[in-house]
Amino acid sequence: MSKNKIVVREYLEGDEIDLSLQGLTTSSLPLKEMASLKKGKKLDLSKNQIVSLPDSFASSLGHLVKLDLSGNGLAALPLNFGTLSLLQHLDLFNNNLTNLPTALFKLKALKWLDLKENPLEYPPADIVGLCRNDAECKTCASQVVQFMKKENSEQEKQKQKDLENKRAKKEALKRELERLEELENQERKRIKQEEKSREKAKRRAEYEEKIRNQPQAKPDKVTAVPASKPTSLSSSSSSFSFVTGTLLAIFSLILLFLVMVVLLRVDMSRELSVLKDLTRDSVKLVAEHVNPLIVSFNKQLLHTAPGLQRSLSSAMDLLSEMLIICRDTIALGYSLTLQEFNSLKTYLQKTVA
Repeated sequence: MSKNKIVVREYLEGDEIDLSLQGLTTSSLPLKEMASLKKGKKLDLSKNQIVSLPDSFASSLGHLVKLDLSGNGLAALPLNFGTLSLLQHLDLFNNNLTNLPTALFKLKALKWLDLKENPLEYPPADIVGLCRNDAECKTCASQVVQFMKKENSEQEKQKQKDLENKRAKKEALKRELERLEELENQERKRIKQEEKSREKAKRRAEYEEKIRNQPQAKPDKVTAVPASKPTSLSSSSSSFSFVTGTLLAIFSLILLFLVMVVLLRVDMSRELSVLKDLTRDSVKLVAEHVNPLIVSFNKQLLHTAPGLQRSLSSAMDLLSEMLIICRDTIALGYSLTLQEFNSLKTYLQKTVA
């Protein structure tokens, strides 16, 4: 092993840097100095103790055309070794190489290659050859580069195929996930629909049960008046009393009017016309008060006693019809009434005379 730092420039002769037998290791390689000497296109690192090369070796020494790495015990070449694209001569004799990187297919300028004394498994021995002389080393270089070119092409095809398979699997997985998601959505909708159907059936059953139980109310509850509605009943009673008093007062005034007419011996035509209007207005007033009473009473019966309400409803309708008939009869019969009152007036006057 070299104990002192090597000054690479001192080992440069022409375009060749000879660093053989310097005890160099992987860690002691003077890469920066070698890379700075662009003039040194030939590099001899044979018979050192370099068991591996860093990736920066190939990337920083791309100007080399000849490289001797024989007798170092190298176990592998860096994967980017193909960046030495200007390399024409490569000596890898007597190392521990078992495989060569496919990147060697990029060494299109390579014309000479020695791979003797290596336990190579890849590329196979029939491609490498024996390299016993200069011609066989040239053949070795050509065959290895072509082999690596084919291998790289196959690897690229395999990579593309693997990529397509991976993409196809991804698409299939995506479709499967979408299918499962759709099934999940359908199941969720089905469950929701079933819940709605059950809720609807429950409400229908409750409604039918309520209808069945409604006619079966106890008799003592028929006349029961809700505690919250005494005001409505009292209001109805008050309205009925008001209507009754109004009717009595109107008919009393009519009777008094008739007596005064007879006693005073006056013409009753105008007065009877007024009486006609008064009577019509009275009947209208009665109808306006009676109809709301009928509606209110009907509603109260509907809440308290549905059975009785249906029985009395016909009677209320009959009463309404009677009021209408009464109104129409009074309106149509005033001409006859006027004639009768005139006859009565003449008779009374003769009797008094």
